[in-house]
Amino acid sequence: MLAWAAVVIYSHQGNAGTGRGTPLCDGCNVVLISVDTVRADHLSCYGYERPTSPNIDRFASKSIVFENAISQAPWTLPAHGSMFTGLYPGRLGVVHYPALRRLPDQPTTLAEVFRKSGYQTGGFSGGGFVSGHYGFARGFETYSTNGRRFEHNLRQALDWMELNKDRPFFMFLHGYNAHRPYFSAPVDKRAVGLPDGVEAEKVRFCLKNDRERPPDDELEQIISYYDAAIHHGDRQLGAFFKALRQTKLDEKTVVLLTSDHGEEFFEHGNCDHVRFTYRESLHVPYIVYVPKLTPQGRKQAGLVPASISVARTLLDLVGVEHTMPGATLLPIIEGRDYDFPLVFSEADSPAGNLGSRGSNIAVTARDRKLIQFSDEGSDEAYDLVTDLAERHILPEGHDAYYMRQTLRSWETAMVQLPKPTT
Repeated sequence: MLAWAAVVIYSHQGNAGTGRGTPLCDGCNVVLISVDTVRADHLSCYGYERPTSPNIDRFASKSIVFENAISQAPWTLPAHGSMFTGLYPGRLGVVHYPALRRLPDQPTTLAEVFRKSGYQTGGFSGGGFVSGHYGFARGFETYSTNGRRFEHNLRQALDWMELNKDRPFFMFLHGYNAHRPYFSAPVDKRAVGLPDGVEAEKVRFCLKNDRERPPDDELEQIISYYDAAIHHGDRQLGAFFKALRQTKLDEKTVVLLTSDHGEEFFEHGNCDHVRFTYRESLHVPYIVYVPKLTPQGRKQAGLVPASISVARTLLDLVGVEHTMPGATLLPIIEGRDYDFPLVFSEADSPAGNLGSRGSNIAVTARDRKLIQFSDEGSDEAYDLVTDLAERHILPEGHDAYYMRQTLRSWETAMVQLPKPTT
């Protein structure tokens, strides 16, 4: 019964209009910020000991911080696909890495809904797996990629926002600042304790022909480079938040800051991301600002799905009528005591390639987690109360393994949409 209920409720891919009363920010502007490759536990506002994110911290202090948001995939294309459609990556057919296809034609995207509702729509991304080639430009009147990092697109984004400040707009702002090779400036390196004079980026790390775990001191330096890259992106976002305040757009703009996935530093024997559904790849920041709603900020400890909740949550917050699938976090944002008992995630890459164990799917519950390695025919269960980092596999017979049927039923329900026609 649990398996069936989980599939019906948490993998529902049908239509669900808002049907609600007065929205929390009726007709407000909407900004979706994606800080690519940022794991939540490396942000100061999530308890990290290094000052990696002073501007995001300031933003979070007046926002709702979801402390346990879990991505639906550990790499860029499928996670962003879920953000823009409310559909699971398996339903979209974009789980597999390397990428075999772009987003299917059938689902309506978040930008298309906003544009149809009279919003101006502008996207400013780092390209790559969120480029127009993969279907992410649909619904945007302007979709621009001038480079990979926030600073490459920020000026154009601010000019576009100034041009459209007197009418409702939806903006997507994305940057690969924290993605390898972890570029940063001297000021960012000093902020996280790196000495002056070191190279601008960490190029020789996690290469295709060298994925062995480095010595502890070298690994610690690599992690410092990652932290400095986060700080570098945070400085660019500081300029964006300052512009919102100076133009007083912060008084009528909903902002959701999140990430598509995290990054691995050999917690489970691997570096990079893409291939595994462990917590270091899936636990992402999810911070929602609604004007005047939480002037002192608020933290939400409950489990929520990160990727599939973006579209419905944003549309519901500003009162745009829609039939988007996925989940909405509106009840939690409104202050109700609610979270999700189960969250599903998935990954797929060729077994044996760069350490991959092939296809794997995961179900995260409030106190436990189960990962199924489909190609291997093996499972791993973890107690999230005593082992949040997922380091100790529970013995067979533990209650966590009872979620096997739930996970497999969910996977069976993920029927792929037709491939794109062009």
